[in-house]
Order: sequence, then C-alpha cells, then structure tokens
Amino acid sequence: MNTSLRSRILQVAIGIAICAMSLNLAAQTMVPWLTRSADNSRSGWNSQETVLTQASVASKGMSRTTIIPVIGDARGMEAQPLILPAVKTARGTRDVMVLPSMADVVRGVDAHDGSAIWQVTLGMPINGSKSIDMHTINDHWGCLSTGVIDPDTQRLYQVCWVSPDSSGSPQTARYFMFVLNVADGSQVVPPVLIQGKSGTQDYNAAMRKQRSSLVETNVSGVKTIFGCSGTIQETGAGASGYCFAFDGATNTMGPMLALTGGEGAGVWMAGQGAAADPLGQLYVLTGNGDFDGVSQWGESFLKLKYTPSLGATPASLRVVDHWTPWMDLVRARQAPAPAAKLAGVSAPSEAIMPVGGGMNISLKDARLEAKINDRGKPVVLVFPKMASGNWSDEDWGSAGPACIFSIGVCIATGKDGIAYPIKTANLGGTTLKDLASAKTNCGKLSAAPVWLTMSPGPVDPCPANPTTLDFFPEGDTAHLHMTPVQFLDPVLKTWTIFVWGENSQLHKWAVSSTGALTFVAQSHEFASDNVRANPPGGMPGGFCSGSSNGADPNSALLICSIPYGNANANVVNGRLLIYDPVHMAADGSLKVLWDSQSFAIQYLFNKFDPPVIDGGQVYVPNYNGGVDVYQLAQ
Repeated sequence: MNTSLRSRILQVAIGIAICAMSLNLAAQTMVPWLTRSADNSRSGWNSQETVLTQASVASKGMSRTTIIPVIGDARGMEAQPLILPAVKTARGTRDVMVLPSMADVVRGVDAHDGSAIWQVTLGMPINGSKSIDMHTINDHWGCLSTGVIDPDTQRLYQVCWVSPDSSGSPQTARYFMFVLNVADGSQVVPPVLIQGKSGTQDYNAAMRKQRSSLVETNVSGVKTIFGCSGTIQETGAGASGYCFAFDGATNTMGPMLALTGGEGAGVWMAGQGAAADPLGQLYVLTGNGDFDGVSQWGESFLKLKYTPSLGATPASLRVVDHWTPWMDLVRARQAPAPAAKLAGVSAPSEAIMPVGGGMNISLKDARLEAKINDRGKPVVLVFPKMASGNWSDEDWGSAGPACIFSIGVCIATGKDGIAYPIKTANLGGTTLKDLASAKTNCGKLSAAPVWLTMSPGPVDPCPANPTTLDFFPEGDTAHLHMTPVQFLDPVLKTWTIFVWGENSQLHKWAVSSTGALTFVAQSHEFASDNVRANPPGGMPGGFCSGSSNGADPNSALLICSIPYGNANANVVNGRLLIYDPVHMAADGSLKVLWDSQSFAIQYLFNKFDPPVIDGGQVYVPNYNGGVDVYQLAQ
C-alpha cells in the first residue's frame, strides 16, 4: 500500500472516529445549569448525571479534550458557565453554554464541542488596576458575577461593569443589567442601569464590586431577579453592601436595599449568589461592617423578603430576620477604621490580622499554644501580636451559606472556618444585648457551631471573647471561600456537606435533621500545598461540585479544583481531583478516583470558580483565558 493511500485511509478513519465521538456526545442528555452552583439552594450538585460514575472514572480516567476560548481577556472569565439545553439556534438545536468574559464579551457556544454559535460585545470594560485590586491579577473588570437563565423565556440576565465614557476608569464606570436571548445573543431591551437609593444612600455614589451572582425567583407567577454587591473601597465614604431587585416582566429596576449606613457590610461570598427558598425569600452573608441589628448589618446572616408592588404601594426589599456572631468593634478591639481600604485587602495597620486578606504577615512575637485536636493529632495555634481596627477583614461572609431547605437549616461559614447551623424559620434576631452573652446568642442556633475546615483542638467556636479566635492553625489561614456542596448521602442516609478551606484538606460532614454537624472524613490532599510551609500559606482553598444519577451511591462524584500556590496574590497552577464522596478509602479518608497531577495536566487556577458537571463532561474555567473540558478517556 503506497504512502499516499495509507495517509488517506488514516484521515478517513480519524474522521469517522471524530464523527462517532461527536454523535456520542450529542446523544448525551444535558440538564439545565441555570444559576451558579446548579440551583437556588446553591447545592453545587447535579443529581441527573448518567454518564460519569465511580467505576467509569476509575477504569477509564479522564482526558482534557477541548479548551473553549473566552474572548477579550487574558484571564478569561470569573463567572461560572451556564447551560441551557435544546435551544433552537441558527446552527440548529444546540445545548448552549454561555461564557461572559471580564472584557464584557459574551459568547454562546455548543456545550459539547465548544464551537461558536454567537458572540456579543456589551461595552468597554474597566481596566485592571490597583485602584480595584492591589494584586492586579485581572486584565479587565467587566462581567464579573454569574448571571441567571430563565428557561421559560430562554433569556440570560447578566450584570456587567461598563465604561460609558470609554475611559476604562472605575470612577466613571457603571453596572448595567443586560437581558440577552440565549439563542442568538440579541438584546431583548437596551441595557438597564443598576441604580437606586436606599434611604439617603445612592448606589452609584461610590465604586461598587458586584461579584455576588444573580438569582431568579418565581413567586405566584412574579419573576424577579436579585443581585447583591459590595464596595471597592469598603472603608471609604459611602461604603455599603447592597441588594437589589430587577422586574423580569417589565425589565426595570426594582427596590435597592443598603445593608449599612455607609459602613461596609458588602455581599460577595466569593462569587456566590443569594440562596432563595421556595417562598422566594433570600439568604445572604455580609462581610466587614458595623452592626446594630436595626439598620447596620455587618458580619451578619440575613433573610431578605421582597414584596412586589400592589396598586399604589411600591415594591419593597427588606431584612426580616438575621443572626450575627460578633461585632467588628469587639473583634478588632474597638479602634477606628483606616481610610479607603480596598474590599478584600487588609489595610497596612492590619497586616497581621489572621482572618484578614493580607498575606505578608510577620509572626514576630507570636504566642504559640500546643493542643491535641478532636482527631487525636497535635496542633499548634499561632496567635500573632494583633493589630487593631474596625476593618480588620474578618469577613464572615467570605463564602455563601449551605441552605438545606428540606430540613430548614442554613449552615453559615466564613474566614474563621467555623460553621453555624441556623434555623431558616427563625434566624434568631441577634441584638446588641445578645452579643454580650455568647451563650445566649449561640443558643439561638439550630445546633452547636463547629470548626469546619480544620480542627484546632479544645477551642470554643462561640467564645465570650471573640478575639480568642484570632489565631492561625499551624501558622496558616483556614478561611473558607467555597460554598459547601450539599448531598443527601444514600449510604449514611443523611444530608452531608463538603468544604475545602485554605491550606487544608477536603472535609466531609454529616448534617442531622436538626442541623447538628458530625465529622465524617477528610482527604490527604491539601490546598496551596506548595506554600503551606511558609505561613500564613495560600488562598482561597478548593472549589467543588458534585454529581450522581439520583440516589445511586456508585454514581456519586465530587470534583474539586485547588491551587498549588497562593492564588490571592499570584496566578498559579491548579490541580483537578475527582473523589468518591460516599465510599471511604481503607484508611478512612476520602478516596481519590482521578488526579490531574498524575497525568501532568496543567492549567492556571481560576479563583472562586467551581467546576460544572453536566452530560458526561466537566467544565473547569481557567485563567488561561478559557474553559477546560474533561470527559472519560476513550
């Protein structure tokens, strides 16, 4: 057989194989992934995955087959990809994946092969600079948060930061709500300016950071989209967290709610959106800020209620319940706030605050305490000489809550790595008087708080003096930025959650019907493993999603992306791990089924973005400017 003929036969064979693979992929059933972390409870779990199983992953392994480009920004996207199956497009019926970039370019692609369907530019993005983020990881700031898709109208609601004067300056930039047809990317209405006042406070009076994802509710046929945000200079004049409503019927802004009187309380939750219960009530965690239980809602778990307009009565959005673990003033020794601290970045006077965002921390003169933790292991707690300040970046709201609405419990967590189980029917309504007695305040919880991301030994997670929480376990931070993944374990026959804190291992906890938390297992693998020996280690821990075919225990998978280094200050490589979340390894640890490290697969870790699992494929946004697609190896 001559070389030319052999080459032609080989080309035909490859073409047939590719065609067969494409047909196989097209035949796989995808489920809608309409909002960040899969659903309004932010479970992070796809319970209708029929292709990926423990056996198939363990026997075949995974291959990275497609890298979908995200246009306009070297880092790509911060939003989580969304998927709407069976959309009639100009290219025929397609399962459409929506990819909004930090450059304000949104693409609709075929979710199976990544091929382009449509692309639209929504405006000029804001240039990355130290006035927004001191580490300047992002080239641009544009479509930062994850939007939401309405499957009935096939519309994407996406908030993006745009420079109306084309200067690229954050000082003159504005946020707009864009309403796009998922089929072709066309705009349903012109961009709607995110604006409004709450009392005397004006949303556009300061530079905001709208990182928290959107959520859509449908109460009695009234569709409403909600978003929340923080402020870039969160100790500057007019700093406040905000939540706002957008009317899905009229495509107009609804009420705006400020969460403090210009004193912080941003809602960002590492990109997570508000959780929404079946009644349409919203649940959010706030970060740094003042608290009085009346109009100041810093460091609080809040329940918000939206009431649509009725006749002459305008629509309203208000706090109807809350629980708060401590006040910033008490936690930070009652010193005044420094001027104009960037959100998520510790001010110079706070450089050694263990719950802070700053990583250049000196441990000179630190006090050490040796403990034996509840797993029988020795641990050293490092108490640095503490700085003081009203804005010491405790950020209780560094992660979204795990709301298991079927048992009426939300588990709220943050930078201390402590979990507080809270009753959704009655959050507790913490008062300033309650904060004077930790026993009284924590008595309002549905169950006792626990150390979730690590075990520091016999340290009360609800102490009378909250400054006793100001330590580093083993000299490293243990912050949680990942919203816990929820799974009803068919073997344990109870709800479970999975969390991955900074410089720590993946942890599995059982959740009782009352919200009581019981430790089950942990992994051997550590986040930021390359820098854990250099206190305080790295950020932001792991981000995970799960899947199963209903309650089949052999189909359950947990897929996590973790950084090797400190992804807060640098762009670092990532590691993708697939676990069996049900059956433990022989030593009682969480069992690894597949590890990208074993195959020398490299990608740049995407801070705050969990994987998407759908239709036999795993989508992992990266900082290489795209989305990696993994599937079973052939």
